[in-house]
Amino acid sequence: MIMISISDFRKDVKKYAELVRQEDIVVTSNGKPVMKITDPIKDRKQKLKSLKGIVKTDKTCEEVMEEKLKTL
Repeated sequence: MIMISISDFRKDVKKYAELVRQEDIVVTSNGKPVMKITDPIKDRKQKLKSLKGIVKTDKTCEEVMEEKLKTL
């Protein structure tokens, strides 16, 4: 996980938009985390893996996640 200050993030957003494909990024302000940036595709794949074997259906990923969230 990459940790950067918010000022560094602002200076080079494009650089971090590319880096997030490799690793999650935590942006800090005054040394405290204020946001976490993740690759949405990688995040979706991880969510699907967590559901594998639990749900046997032909529903879309979004429908399965909505159903799962309702039971939590």
